[in-house]
Amino acid sequence: MEIIADLHIHSHYSRATGKTADLEHLDLWAAYKGVTLLGTGDCTHPGWLEEMAAKLVPIADGVYQLRPELALPRRVSGPAWVSLSSPRLVISGEISSIYKKQGRTRKVHTLVVLPSLEAAQRLSARLGRLGNVTSDGRPILGLDAKHLLELVLEVDHQALVIPAHVWTPWFSVFGSKSGFDSLEECYEDLTDQIFALETGLSSDPPMNWRWSALDRYLLVSNSDAHSPAKIGREANILTVPPTYPALAQALKTGQGFAGTIEFFPEEGKYHLDGHRKCGQRLDPAQTQQWQGLCPVCQKPVTLGVLHRVLELADRDLSQRPTAAPSFESLIPLPEILAEIYQVNSGSKKVQEAYFRVLDGLGPELAVLREVSEVELARQGGPLLAAAIAKIRRREVHIEAGYDGEYGTIRLFNPGERQELSRQAAFWEIPADYPAASALPSPPEVLNAPPPLSPQPLNVAVPLGAGDGVAPGAANPILASLNSGQQAAVTHTGSPLLVQAGPGTGKTRALTHRIAYLLHNSQARPDQILGLTFTRQAAAEMRTRLSTLLPNYPHLEQVAIKTFHALGVQILQECGYGERQVLSEADRRHLVGQIAKRHDCSLKALDQAIIDYKQQLIYPEDLGGPQPEAGYLAPYRAYEQALVENGCWDFEDLVARPVRLLQSQPKLQRRYQNRYLHLLVDEYQDVNQAQYTLLRLLAPEPAPGLFVIGDPNQAIYGFRGAQPQYFRRFTQDWPQARLLTLTETYRLPLPILTAAQQLMAPTASGSDLVSRRPGNLPLVLLEAGSETSEARQIARQIDSLVGGTSHLALENEQIRQAETQGLASFRDIAILYRVHALGVVLEQQLQAAGIPCQQAQETVGPEFTGVDFQAEKVSLLTLHAAKGLEFPYIFIVGCETGLLPYEPRGESPSDPEEERRLFYVGLTRATQQVFLSRARSRTLWGQKHASRLSPLVSAISPELLNPLTRYKSGQARQALQPGLFDLLQQSAVESSDSLRTRRQSTK
Repeated sequence: MEIIADLHIHSHYSRATGKTADLEHLDLWAAYKGVTLLGTGDCTHPGWLEEMAAKLVPIADGVYQLRPELALPRRVSGPAWVSLSSPRLVISGEISSIYKKQGRTRKVHTLVVLPSLEAAQRLSARLGRLGNVTSDGRPILGLDAKHLLELVLEVDHQALVIPAHVWTPWFSVFGSKSGFDSLEECYEDLTDQIFALETGLSSDPPMNWRWSALDRYLLVSNSDAHSPAKIGREANILTVPPTYPALAQALKTGQGFAGTIEFFPEEGKYHLDGHRKCGQRLDPAQTQQWQGLCPVCQKPVTLGVLHRVLELADRDLSQRPTAAPSFESLIPLPEILAEIYQVNSGSKKVQEAYFRVLDGLGPELAVLREVSEVELARQGGPLLAAAIAKIRRREVHIEAGYDGEYGTIRLFNPGERQELSRQAAFWEIPADYPAASALPSPPEVLNAPPPLSPQPLNVAVPLGAGDGVAPGAANPILASLNSGQQAAVTHTGSPLLVQAGPGTGKTRALTHRIAYLLHNSQARPDQILGLTFTRQAAAEMRTRLSTLLPNYPHLEQVAIKTFHALGVQILQECGYGERQVLSEADRRHLVGQIAKRHDCSLKALDQAIIDYKQQLIYPEDLGGPQPEAGYLAPYRAYEQALVENGCWDFEDLVARPVRLLQSQPKLQRRYQNRYLHLLVDEYQDVNQAQYTLLRLLAPEPAPGLFVIGDPNQAIYGFRGAQPQYFRRFTQDWPQARLLTLTETYRLPLPILTAAQQLMAPTASGSDLVSRRPGNLPLVLLEAGSETSEARQIARQIDSLVGGTSHLALENEQIRQAETQGLASFRDIAILYRVHALGVVLEQQLQAAGIPCQQAQETVGPEFTGVDFQAEKVSLLTLHAAKGLEFPYIFIVGCETGLLPYEPRGESPSDPEEERRLFYVGLTRATQQVFLSRARSRTLWGQKHASRLSPLVSAISPELLNPLTRYKSGQARQALQPGLFDLLQQSAVESSDSLRTRRQSTK
């Protein structure tokens, strides 16, 4: 028996679909179209799964049917409909993967067909642990397409995974914007698990036959319908029983697969190249002639499917693979009727004629494929019969689609229609592309033409490239370093303090120094100790060191760890290994119990205990009338509880080893002799306990002491950090030398200039010079509320990644985004002053289908709880972002009360530390910064109006590109008056000094 299968559709849970995309209407329209096996679509959405479980009944192996009592009445009742059974459904869905691979952002859509509802429920649960499956019927995940394939097959080995619409420019495995040049590049060792490819509306089998690499794959076609009336516009013809095992076998082997029903590919909206905004349609030869640019505006055109096919093709049109299934190209019946009646296809006249034809002749696909011309003329008139006959003979006039604009297919010219109305004979009309839009003559040479395929985002700028590289650096460890970095790495004979601003290669210099010591035999691995503040930083340093010295013996003996990990090591080596470290949650619980017992504030007691230990004060050191003794009783109870439970808390891990070393001179000398070379990252962040530990490990003269940091990034005063230790380094070690790194490879000039203007009151950091290309302005976003702010940020992110859906590509800004290189989700971070601001942001990003991850407050001082390799937008506090970098940074809440932070009912934050904190946020970005504020914000249950942060006002208006949230239909203004006034006021107050400072950086 012949079945017609359309496996790729969407439900009302998908974006850009209507409410009628429910099971009842899908069942109804599948019948109207003549589709006998329909994919359910959206099988990962929990809501759709619930509907399917309630409304479908299994009728065969892996195949379902709508409950009979739910079927909608049909508008047709003719003889052709009497014996037709209800359509069957198979579980299917589409998944969008947006991720970084091989240096480029990839966007691959995947069709999944499953053997049961239960398998779909398991898949939904698995994907739900990785991302948001509730905001869109087609979930957007930061998951490599290869890993998705692996995951689906783990859920159910009978599942079918089919790359969807494989040539679509933006969202496919071969797409010109974000695809691959082979399946092997995408799926690697799992490529043999792919059996079929979906050709999409803009290509047909002959186009795919031109690339011999696709010969082993079955070419399938589906409608990708977002409304029930679009079902069946492309479909598959099979001669197998309508069961899942039979379907799977046919798709895997080709046996029982008779062919496909196709669009004319020129009707697809990405067939040819072009630029829709300028009305320019180009064939591939014209695009090459114009060097990939629009003839009108000189912006890159969107390369269509035909262009991309020709890039990869290795055959001409005359070659057809052996045993390739047949195909038929059809035009939907409503479009035919619309041309006959010279009205819109959605008009009432067309709808009435459509159901009149179906009532007399049967389902639409049967009308288009099987009904004789005589019967067509009898039931639908001579024009309908002639039109369908011409389609069957492929005698059509074509204006091909391009850049998101559907193509148009005309069947008649005016003379034909007039003749046919008089029952005249038919004649052949050759199919051809129309003449292209009138184009200017292409230039012989265009200025700086971009390549025809997208380039990797954020190509690394080699550190040390350009004037800063010291000539003749023979040592391979030094070869990639600039002169300042080389001086730091090779310094000997005295302690060294390196002041290194953002992007100057701080971690690079520290790691290369370790490698240099080993490579030049100046130290053994076990004589080197590198100290950091986070496990992530320690892991990064170890990775870099392994890359620099891949085969160095005993490299694992180099100790690179956090201060607290070193403390654990000392405690264990001194016989205290049986005590465990109390988790942050358990510690807070213990403090809460003791605070309640002693009738004191939990927050105050917690901070007092931390302060005591960072100052190396324990209960036995307190007593008498001194103010520090105010929390003596609860502090003593807390310490007693730790002893009874055999635990340390986090602060003990530095304070207790310091006490041990102070009380045991022999132990102190043992560690001094062990670690002859001590290297410290982020020295501006040390607190009293950590500083004392360093003094014990590296007493004068300490020729092997190397510390590096940036006083402008001293932001941990609330944790006890004391940046004065950085400033007094040369007093503590009088023989020390100071060296400053001045070339930043992270910050393009606009961001660097803004950061320097921000720090101008401190007269610090002005000596940095940018070595990174880029001139994107800082963007200033303003919204009415925190919800509007979050939605605006979601739209900006959608733009940066080049759109997360075809609907988003209606935005011209998004459609041209590839001129700067597309971002992936992990290239983007949203920063804020207080953790509570992340709640609304996370909600709105999830609602927009944007994968995101929020750092947790309670994970602990060395953790953020964020996987920075995951393809997700990172939501972090400004403090948690320290030491990180992202191409794109959003700083939220740039308003009074939040930046600088003014906690209600508490002492105000240190204004200079708040300035440094904002500086840290600005300098996390390698390409562009977005600053946002809400005119009113509800936070902790209270609504407050606000003004632009004075920290933003320190940046001159010429560096900022202000955008304001507007309601639909409002005229867009360049700036809101209030925002403009604030910026102008700041500019007037400081224009002279800022102009001088900017000139000094050029």
